[in-house]
Amino acid sequence: MEVIVFIKNLLWGPPLIILLLGTGLYFTLKSGFFQFRCGRDFISLFRSGGTKKGGISPFMALSTALGGTVGIGSIIGVAYSIAIGGAGSIFWMWVSGALGMMTKYAEVAIAVKYRKRKDGIFTGGTMYALEAIGKPKTAVLFAVCGIAASVGAGNLTQTNAIAELLRTEGVSSYITAFVVSLLLALIVFKGQKFIASVSSVVVPAISFFYLIVIIAVIFIFIKNLPSALYSIFAGAFGLDSVIGGFSGAMLSSAFRNGLTKGVFSHEAGMGSSPIAHAAAEDAEPHKQGLWGIFEVFFDTFVVSTLTAFALLVLGTDSISKLFSILPGKSGSVFIVIAISLFAFAAVLAWCFYAESCIKFLSDSKFLLVSYKLTFVLSAFCGAIISKGIAWELADIFNALMIFPNLALLITTRKEINTIVCYSSFKLQTDKKQKQKWKDRVFQ
Repeated sequence: MEVIVFIKNLLWGPPLIILLLGTGLYFTLKSGFFQFRCGRDFISLFRSGGTKKGGISPFMALSTALGGTVGIGSIIGVAYSIAIGGAGSIFWMWVSGALGMMTKYAEVAIAVKYRKRKDGIFTGGTMYALEAIGKPKTAVLFAVCGIAASVGAGNLTQTNAIAELLRTEGVSSYITAFVVSLLLALIVFKGQKFIASVSSVVVPAISFFYLIVIIAVIFIFIKNLPSALYSIFAGAFGLDSVIGGFSGAMLSSAFRNGLTKGVFSHEAGMGSSPIAHAAAEDAEPHKQGLWGIFEVFFDTFVVSTLTAFALLVLGTDSISKLFSILPGKSGSVFIVIAISLFAFAAVLAWCFYAESCIKFLSDSKFLLVSYKLTFVLSAFCGAIISKGIAWELADIFNALMIFPNLALLITTRKEINTIVCYSSFKLQTDKKQKQKWKDRVFQ
């Protein structure tokens, strides 16, 4: 365990944190803070009409991507971050999300631009974009890291969270492992389109009910909200020095945990969810990039933030205790169902990502089937390993995906800046104005 923690801390050192924040800040500044002023683009997007039939629709792609982001990271991850890094970690999660919206836009847009069609559906992602710009070795590295991350971050932590929760209800981890593995096997062998179809039903429904319940909890303890907000900023900047003295270690812990759990939740910078966005049948770089912004916003500033508020107003870092205030056993039943469905959706999303990575590396059906068998077995193992190991491994695999993905974004930054500025203007102006803008900005 000590070796795993050492590797995680080494990877998540200052260089990676600076690189992550710096990339998001770069695209934020170059786009003129586009993530905060893209409302008109979304209106134009909604007015653009329906989608082509066949393949994976943009909504299915978004639901699959949200399945990989909204859920465990937004619920269990937030509670874990507060427990380890204090309330101040939530502020740094916000910073990560604010900058991550443009990072997500960038990686989705470039993934859609360089996607290809295979087996009747589009497939794309960082690996295809890296190959297209003449970086085949880095593309292979990303694909391999993506497959490894699907087992670690996308599988072990999710099934571990389900088992951890059910253990508190008296359910054996081995029973959980068997049931989850069986259900997973029944779905993943039917292919990416079926995975996207399941996600498009499960994710919106459970997200809606979860938000209703969490808002109700906050409303019940609304009088504690001001002190909860103060604790977030106090922990983020060491303002509690008035009470107990400034703690650089605590500030560092809040900073690091807020960023790492933020990335684990919204995945901006990892290059994972762009694989789902690139599979959308009639996606365009800018339009699908907008859905990437929405994905991070919904995950960080809606689900994660409301979860954090509910925990802090109740004065706990325990998800089980949070929902125990509901009458009778309804709280326990709800959280078991919600976490299980969220986690299962995330596992499916990561299998979707890994399948694209495998198809990039090889057309071998044997290799794909072997991976899926390994993936199902990993789900069984994830339910019976310790919680700490699962989360530490997730942080390691996340970091390994970030390096090649950010290398792509930095290399193609001019293309991405062109897409965001020109395409945004294109949605809102006529042809003459569009050409004037292009001549003036991109000469």
